[in-house]
Amino acid sequence: MEPTGARPRVVVVDDHGLLAQSLRFALQANDMRVVICDELTEEAIVGAVTEDETDVVLLDLDIGGELGTSLSLIPRLSELGARVVMLTGVTDRPRLGACVEAGAVGVVGKSQPFDELVDAVKTVLADGTLLTPGQREALIDDFTEHRARENERLAVFERLTPKEAYVLRSLMDGATADQIAKEAVVSMATVRTQIRSVLAKLGVNSQLSAVALARKAGWDETSG
Repeated sequence: MEPTGARPRVVVVDDHGLLAQSLRFALQANDMRVVICDELTEEAIVGAVTEDETDVVLLDLDIGGELGTSLSLIPRLSELGARVVMLTGVTDRPRLGACVEAGAVGVVGKSQPFDELVDAVKTVLADGTLLTPGQREALIDDFTEHRARENERLAVFERLTPKEAYVLRSLMDGATADQIAKEAVVSMATVRTQIRSVLAKLGVNSQLSAVALARKAGWDETSG
């Protein structure tokens, strides 16, 4: 990738101010223009990238705030013409593979020496990526396999109707059948029927087993 100006522009998006400042000094010492985006909202991050032509974005994956994760930003920042490099402490390969599939051109660890981080940015400026085709394919394969396992693990819960899902979530919150009936403004008979249906679809024999299965699968974390 050719720099967009005489001095390449790098945007650092990270929730650790000291790391971001130290990295800025290191990059500036290598004749780069550096902007730190410490307002971790989608609007602010996109604004920092579009304020001037940006060559590289060093993007923290778990940035907290209203976004939590920056995964959804990767395609948008890439479409703006910036090369997105994940600056992260995450080592989970499926998560990193998701970033690469979304458009990230590489990953650098927050614990790496600053000279290595600077060299990584220089490599992206020169080559457009930090990954060989084989490395990129391997990371995406890890993510694809993980996604397939997750889909299989959660498939049984997709059989639940919205009302049955509500009942299961209420059981996970510790509600009794009577409390569920009152909250949903339905009869006890209706709730008991829904509970029996939940147990049958999940292949378990008790409400405790249904709750345990849902928690083990992380179902409530993925459901709306």
